[in-house]
Amino acid sequence: MKVAILGPRGTFSEEAARIFSPDAELQMAGDIPTVFEKLESGDCEYGIVPVENSLEGPVGITLELLLERQARIYGEVVVDIHHALLALPGTGTGDLREVISHPHALAQCKGFLKELGVKTRNFPSTAGAAREVGEKGLAGTGAIAPRGAAELYGLAVLEEDIQDVDANQTRFLVISREDHPPTGRDKTSVVIGLKDRPGALYQCLGVFAKRGINLTRIESRPSRKALGDYLFFIDFEGHREDPHVAEVLEELEGSLSFLRVLGSYPRFGQGGG
Repeated sequence: MKVAILGPRGTFSEEAARIFSPDAELQMAGDIPTVFEKLESGDCEYGIVPVENSLEGPVGITLELLLERQARIYGEVVVDIHHALLALPGTGTGDLREVISHPHALAQCKGFLKELGVKTRNFPSTAGAAREVGEKGLAGTGAIAPRGAAELYGLAVLEEDIQDVDANQTRFLVISREDHPPTGRDKTSVVIGLKDRPGALYQCLGVFAKRGINLTRIESRPSRKALGDYLFFIDFEGHREDPHVAEVLEELEGSLSFLRVLGSYPRFGQGGG
């Protein structure tokens, strides 16, 4: 099994991939769009992409690509996030002038970084930041990354669990060319556009409530068509092939300006990882 992830080695995406398939052959991508491209080109059967964090919210680029590309959601993986401060061996925290990492990681550690009193710089991935420090021998520069990246890139761990909130989790999606067959413990993700009329969102949500379908997530995103025009990404319990879910989708289709099913897949911990 070939799985594309955001690289290099040592990212939380790699951890998610190992939870999904411990023996998978991993293909490293420089950014999230490249993960989708590797899937579409046939270089891999699956991709792993972050979609939301419990502290920082949604990953916008992933939502946009799910809408624009033909990938389907095959599964989900939830990873507990533990950030560490890494630097060259022999470096103390007082020696640091700059800390680099992925923007989400920097944001999740902003309280720690404020106390440290250093400049910060964005990097495409947490592990990429660690590799930058290690391979270039950047004295005075630290990286926020998973603890395991220290061994990969010859760095020392200066501090562990530096995230501002302990309950820090990231949800990753497993994408493929097809979604997952029904398991009986599933979720479905859709994106919808509402017609411009009073109570449109209320009426849409009422269709789910009428059939007792639990919504697990709803996220609005600009449609990029006009100011004030939004699309809604909705996750709910059930598989698109379940009769009651199929009825909901059929009823919604006639009342919405846009409806796309992104995929049905096992809930994490229920055969989905």
